[in-house]
Amino acid sequence: MSAIANANPRNLSVKRIMKEYAEFQKSKGENDYFTAAPCEDNLFEWHFTIRGPPDSDFAGGRYHGRILLPSQYPLKPPDIMMLTPSGRFETNTKICLSISSFHPKNWQPSWSIRTVLTALIA
Repeated sequence: MSAIANANPRNLSVKRIMKEYAEFQKSKGENDYFTAAPCEDNLFEWHFTIRGPPDSDFAGGRYHGRILLPSQYPLKPPDIMMLTPSGRFETNTKICLSISSFHPKNWQPSWSIRTVLTALIA
């Protein structure tokens, strides 16, 4: 059985993650730059694919990564890691961005996984 089916819908973090997952499901095909979904067995681990923006050194590339959400999400920021080489970030290493766990004071609970991916592309 999947992590989604087993998730406690009363937990604040689970509620928020489920809401974000539903939004990703609704908007499938609308965003050409990234896709994301939680792992089958862990709602707090998401995998994503980013397409390199046109007119950039990354144009035409596809980059796979993961987002690890803390149990206090959205009150605390996620860890972000790239799993495929991009020439910009080391693979399997937490990325230091203002929207990541490296800078928890900058994190805003109103930000989402979509916000994280948009910032990562920028």
